[in-house]
Amino acid sequence: MRAGFVDAVHRPNRIVLSQLNTVVAASFRASKPLAVLLYGAPGSGKGTLGRMLSQVTAWPHISTGDLLRRHIEQGTPAGQASVEILRGGYAPDSVVNELVADRMAQPDCRKGIILDGYPRTLEQTLQFLPVLRRLEIEPLLVRLVLDYTEVKLRLQARRFCSSCGAIFNVVRLPPRKTGICDECGAGLTERVDDQTDLIVRRIEHYATLTEPVAQFLAEQPIRSWEFSGTETPNKILNDFLERLQQHSLIEPAPSVAQ
Repeated sequence: MRAGFVDAVHRPNRIVLSQLNTVVAASFRASKPLAVLLYGAPGSGKGTLGRMLSQVTAWPHISTGDLLRRHIEQGTPAGQASVEILRGGYAPDSVVNELVADRMAQPDCRKGIILDGYPRTLEQTLQFLPVLRRLEIEPLLVRLVLDYTEVKLRLQARRFCSSCGAIFNVVRLPPRKTGICDECGAGLTERVDDQTDLIVRRIEHYATLTEPVAQFLAEQPIRSWEFSGTETPNKILNDFLERLQQHSLIEPAPSVAQ
């Protein structure tokens, strides 16, 4: 292994979250180890879907962007090598691969993981797929499709909590109190790479570097599903959970005795 990588299906219960960042108890468990590979342009909602899916399955949601920003804030060697992401660019493949490998080695990743926009390049992909095969983890490609014009509007309105990571949109999903996180009460801010002058660059990078990777994965002998990014987060989540159950990939978690 490359160094650094270490019956009839019941209709699922409909998950209804009054607020995007509402925490709910894990309601499902994997029938086999899964790696959900989430793809979509910046602002398409893949991070939102990943966080919500993590809440109902207890699979870790691994966002390479969040990992890198955390290392940048902490001034680690990985962070120092990745400052380009703050200017709308990407971190070196070797750095990203190392961070993902370290995260996947943790015990909570054994039953399932949700990878948000990783692998991002063809080099990362060619290194990652053999690792999944050796670990006997089934990859599942999930693509959120959204027009780039809508992507720009969403990114300009997006706000996040640097304390707990909750995501809001001042138009589509505003916090209850302007500028304040519903979850922890900390202040909301605009991500540096969501600033207008960087949005076009991020979209161009996605179209030229990452979308071809998603297309490459779609051509591989793995499951590949698409959802419209124009739907509400709740509908996308419920449709996804329903399809997972239809394919016997998840089952309802057993109830805990009260």
